[in-house]
Amino acid sequence: MAKKINMNLNEYAKIINKEDEDLDKAKTNRANSKSEKISNTNDVKGETSASSSSESKINPSKSLDNKISQELEPDIDSLKKNATINQKKIDSLKDMEIKTPKIEHGEFHSTFGKEVAFIYFSHNRESFLPYFSEGTKPEEAYHSEFNVSLIGERLGSALKFNGVWNSVDQTDIITMLNSRGLNFNSSYQMSRELVIQEKRENRNLEMLFDIHRDSLPKKYTTQEINGEPFAKILFVVGSGHKNYEKNLAFTNSLNDLINKSYPGLSRGVIIKDTTQGNGIYNQDLTPNSVIIEIGGVDNTIDELYRTADVLGYVIGQYYWNSKH
Repeated sequence: MAKKINMNLNEYAKIINKEDEDLDKAKTNRANSKSEKISNTNDVKGETSASSSSESKINPSKSLDNKISQELEPDIDSLKKNATINQKKIDSLKDMEIKTPKIEHGEFHSTFGKEVAFIYFSHNRESFLPYFSEGTKPEEAYHSEFNVSLIGERLGSALKFNGVWNSVDQTDIITMLNSRGLNFNSSYQMSRELVIQEKRENRNLEMLFDIHRDSLPKKYTTQEINGEPFAKILFVVGSGHKNYEKNLAFTNSLNDLINKSYPGLSRGVIIKDTTQGNGIYNQDLTPNSVIIEIGGVDNTIDELYRTADVLGYVIGQYYWNSKH
């Protein structure tokens, strides 16, 4: 079973920083060793040369969020107009067959039309760099149509396939913000209204999933399983309300199931208080509520869809085995 990560940001950052320091030391030692060998060879030949070895590597910012979960402030212009999409890559998606991961389904279950889960997007325009024009920066990868809501729709289909009927909200949070003269930092305030409305209209509601994508580089957000690349999952629980431990228990159950069936797919569970972000994330509205970051800004649709399929299966497992 994969090691479960369930700690606050400071504790988790120490582990990640230590791993990066060890990796940097190993790379430096290899580079120095290589330089020494080149120098010795040149001395034997009676040649003099300045040998330097530099190795390209990803070096994210040392802030906690960059090491754990990088939540970028979007470029202002990127929220006023869509970044330029690579239309050829978008068109190719229509013809691309994305194989569903091999999943051993058990007994047939169904809520028979009762929508017990609500999928929504507080940062609905978060999108993915592989489908934008070359040179687009992560803080510019936002789009009103081609965005993380596609992954939420896939998750909704996977949940329904596993008998968990659900509703996938398609509200454009940015339009709501603009209509009220609010900035991006009020995104959770807007999505809170959506959740409250859903709770009011749907008495069957039991689970809430706020789907995001991270902004960390691909090496942190991708995992190969059975020869196929998957977008890694990160769960975020806000501790800024008194009942957050119920959210944490729910999230730990999902994370344990993923670790059991798909080791390495989950990056773990992190806890954020109000000094590290919103800190509540609407999770005070129901105990079975969590942010799920699926992949990052560099992941591709096939990687993201595979993970959404697996996540739908795992949530179904939890729902039928633990609750019903």
